[in-house]
Amino acid sequence: MGRALSFIENSLVFSITTQIVLVSAVVMMLSSLINCLMRLWSRFIKNLYKDESYLTHTLPVKKKTIFASKVMSALICIFTTIVVILVCLFICFYSETNIQIIKDILELTASTYNITVLKLLLLIAVVLYFEIIFTVLIGYVGIIIGYKFNKNKMVKTIIISFLLYILTQALTLVIIYFTGVFNPDIMNLINTKEIINVDVIKYIMYGGVGIYFVYIIFYYILGKKQFEKGINID
Repeated sequence: MGRALSFIENSLVFSITTQIVLVSAVVMMLSSLINCLMRLWSRFIKNLYKDESYLTHTLPVKKKTIFASKVMSALICIFTTIVVILVCLFICFYSETNIQIIKDILELTASTYNITVLKLLLLIAVVLYFEIIFTVLIGYVGIIIGYKFNKNKMVKTIIISFLLYILTQALTLVIIYFTGVFNPDIMNLINTKEIINVDVIKYIMYGGVGIYFVYIIFYYILGKKQFEKGINID
């Protein structure tokens, strides 16, 4: 709709309507990602702990396979949601001028970090994707632990997931601090407000990929082990 309305020129009414529609489209794109996360957690509970669980747990497969399938579903759902968002952005805002602006920004940023545009895009995409997967897995682990209790399962699930997230982010800060002991430029992130060295930002992004990859593996193993210990079906 936003794209179609944008072709109508010389009209104040349609110009305002177009902007409203485009803003609404962007909001819906962002909400689609949030909705994806919420539905992944919701389906995890319904499939494994509610009425559907009686069918799920009678399937001739191991618990670790069931858990792995839920994680794989999450990987696919998040990836496809991101692809849909990118396609929608392209439909809404594609023009030669906008493409050139984005190209110039990417080339400037890539040259600043002394890497290629492709590597820059891949680095940003991987970091964001890993962060989202990390968030999903924390939710899964929180559900598995929270639903081991007999009462207030959802409340305890939310508390446990939140605490796991806070503890993991605190660990990230500790890692950055100890890395800063050996690299003064990284320590400046904590001790000063000075402009950060470009190489430091690049190292942090590469480090972020490694850290979140380790977190993903850790929470996957933790979730699988906890799930294999048994569950309480409602």
